[in-house]
Amino acid sequence: MNILLTNDDGVFAEGISCLAKALKKEHNLLIVAPDTQRSGAAHSFTMYVPLRCKKVELKGLEDVPAYAVSGTPVDCVKLAYGNFDFDIDLVISGINDGENRGTDVFYSGTVSAAVEAVLLGIPAIAASNISSNCKYGDDTAEVIRQIVGKLIETGISKNMLLNINVPDLPISSLKGMKITKLSAQTYENIFDERIDMRGGKYYWLPSGKTTVCGENDDNDERWANEGYATITPLVPDLTDYKSMGYYKDILGDSLK
Repeated sequence: MNILLTNDDGVFAEGISCLAKALKKEHNLLIVAPDTQRSGAAHSFTMYVPLRCKKVELKGLEDVPAYAVSGTPVDCVKLAYGNFDFDIDLVISGINDGENRGTDVFYSGTVSAAVEAVLLGIPAIAASNISSNCKYGDDTAEVIRQIVGKLIETGISKNMLLNINVPDLPISSLKGMKITKLSAQTYENIFDERIDMRGGKYYWLPSGKTTVCGENDDNDERWANEGYATITPLVPDLTDYKSMGYYKDILGDSLK
């Protein structure tokens, strides 16, 4: 299978290297990823400045073509799809350094790269290790390799879009996998205000989480916290189909 690997942590991040090393014996790989950290880029792409793309060499992956792009994760998928001589069968974005659980998917460059692939007609996986100080990246990569293998055995739909979060544990300590829904993730919204050396104000984004996951909640946060790899199928269509009839009734379909 021809697999495009990308991420939002940058082409030299450990997670993408772990993933490539786990997959390269069984698949043809192409790595196209941002040249620097792009976390939180969501589905942004570059419009008004040119993209730069430079071939790079990753340690231990000298046999895998890798490119650093000056744009966002979405740019990387678009560029690889349109300009590289590589017939992509699957896109895997990650392994992200830190969780992409719940409503974090709306902000995540990792997840947005996978969404872009599906919009282009290519099945995709967004993969994350829930720790921001990952110790078991190789084990997480092995989990993803096994999941990909199972999916290939049964056939992969071109509309497949999976968000996977793996606890930072040895694979022997994982309890298994859970197919589950997204949790709710909300954070503090008062920015940390500081003063620079010239007397000007600047602000740091707060990181404290304000939501609490219940012990009986069936969602990705609860199960990953309990030692399971979580898999959440996503769809890029944001249409609220249940509400369409309601708005047709009260708004009608014509203007006076």
